[in-house]
Amino acid sequence: MTLQTDLHTNPIRTSASLQLQVSEQGIRLQGADPISWKQAKAGLTKSIKSLGLDAAQVQAIEVTSIHPAFLLLPKDYHNPLYRIAFLEKALGEHCMDGNELHEQVCDSVDSILLYLVPSVWKDQLAMLFPLANIQYKHLLGTELNRTKLYIHPRIQVYLQENHAYISYYQHGRLQLINVFPYEHELALAYYLHSIRDTFDIQWNQETIQLQGPGAADSQLIADLIRLNIPLP
Repeated sequence: MTLQTDLHTNPIRTSASLQLQVSEQGIRLQGADPISWKQAKAGLTKSIKSLGLDAAQVQAIEVTSIHPAFLLLPKDYHNPLYRIAFLEKALGEHCMDGNELHEQVCDSVDSILLYLVPSVWKDQLAMLFPLANIQYKHLLGTELNRTKLYIHPRIQVYLQENHAYISYYQHGRLQLINVFPYEHELALAYYLHSIRDTFDIQWNQETIQLQGPGAADSQLIADLIRLNIPLP
């Protein structure tokens, strides 16, 4: 018996493995609202029971982390001397405090995605699923690994919890990967326009692709269109 979930399709089906998303907001199962970290034990226990399982039956978990603390590092610089120095330069001297470092190979751009996972998240998942083999990956690393490097310019934007996880491709090469926190649609629109101006992008509906929970916010989409972001 296998348990499979897909973050982008269809309801959960009974199996002995799970796919989860974790973020500041909490833990998310496919097709369900996030379960806050404070309610994780009760919420996940209820969700697992609805599948006819208990936590002890879950043998493998694939966790997608959605967290703004990451760095895409070329493979030429992937060694202990450079890794921590670059991370501290990019994320701050004390970035490792309370976090654990993970890495994800991104062969399409000949780089390693370094990303931090808060230790409290890992501790909670380990307590909730004591017998499971838990593997971590990052949203952006997964997107890089499955996305063809577009010949035509395209800004890919994943919206969740007032953060825009952005990658931009031009002439078949990755030009930009970043996370942009925004408080309102005007800030997000301004940032997208700044990418357009920096790379001299022709503005049309093929230029931008929105994904993630925020892409289902009809009011946000309407506001971005009003601010001259070319969305369908």
